[in-house]
Amino acid sequence: GRLRLPLTARLVAGARAVPTWILTLPGNDPARCAAFQGCGVELIEVPAGEGGSPDMALALQALGARGLTRVLVEGGGHLAAALLRRGLVDRVAWFRAPCVIGGDGLPAVVAFGVGRLDEAPRFRRTGLERIGDDTVEWLARD
Repeated sequence: GRLRLPLTARLVAGARAVPTWILTLPGNDPARCAAFQGCGVELIEVPAGEGGSPDMALALQALGARGLTRVLVEGGGHLAAALLRRGLVDRVAWFRAPCVIGGDGLPAVVAFGVGRLDEAPRFRRTGLERIGDDTVEWLARD
């Protein structure tokens, strides 16, 4: 949301060869915006939603206005929670390794306001696949 991605990141370095869009909040430092744009990145400003992060419904609308009908989201627990909270997830690819990290690891999804089990987003399993020692479970929205 605040353009903290390093300008030296591979994502930015490849922006001239592969169209690269970054969703960000309005009001970033103009010089930093210009640096990203100079690398070939298109910045898409999205107003803040709950918690001060970009409003995910508006973010997806902005991408839809640019012709996208499917978006693969690979992000952290905060992004996953924001999308789930707003009911914006149709499918999930849930990857698991045969190890247990517990509270020392980063959460796949942070808390997003489920007070009761019947309020949790529901999905149905559409596939299960082993990839080496890991497992990926494919889920679709009920």
